[in-house]
Amino acid sequence: MGSTAPIAVSMAEAAQLLGVSRPTVYTWAKMDGFPVVKLGGCTRVLVDDLKIWVRERGA
Repeated sequence: MGSTAPIAVSMAEAAQLLGVSRPTVYTWAKMDGFPVVKLGGCTRVLVDDLKIWVRERGA
């Protein structure tokens, strides 16, 4: 079976994907509409929703 893309990534992984610092991602996570969820006490960023969030901001 082949590998599949993750549904959600850590805040550090999201920062790396976006080319920004972890503190920047945490700041954005406090904004309404940033695609984060709590899973087992960990904050994760939903990858598909993150792509939409970035597209909507013209980045």
